[in-house]
Amino acid sequence: MNHAVKALIYRDDTRILLQQRDYNPGIVFQGYWTFFGGQVETGESLKDALKRELLEELEYSPGNVGEELFQWEWRGDNPFCCNHCLPVLMKADENTLVLKEGLAMKWFLFEELHEELPLVPGVYENLGKIKEFLDRTFSEKT
Repeated sequence: MNHAVKALIYRDDTRILLQQRDYNPGIVFQGYWTFFGGQVETGESLKDALKRELLEELEYSPGNVGEELFQWEWRGDNPFCCNHCLPVLMKADENTLVLKEGLAMKWFLFEELHEELPLVPGVYENLGKIKEFLDRTFSEKT
């Protein structure tokens, strides 16, 4: 079984950062919005894999990666894959982010994530867990 990591990148104004997928051949859900992340390499922890992926995709080195929030399974043309979602609070200046993969990146309020916005199934199916995490995180700060 393959494993992948996905970053629920959020900031203090409750917005989350998503990546719009490329239209390159072989990429599933082309043009859809998803979390940044990628495959876990042999011998790598989930947190180390996520830090490496964020450095590769955004030139961003997160100081703190939280514990796994949820996971989802994907059975596509590739072998079975388990995606692990971990939270990352972005404290860095977002203007320092450099998009290295994908068509675009954008900060969204949770309320902007809806059926009209094409989200990969793993994100769409876990909107309740994402909302629960954000509500819990920001209710603790008030």
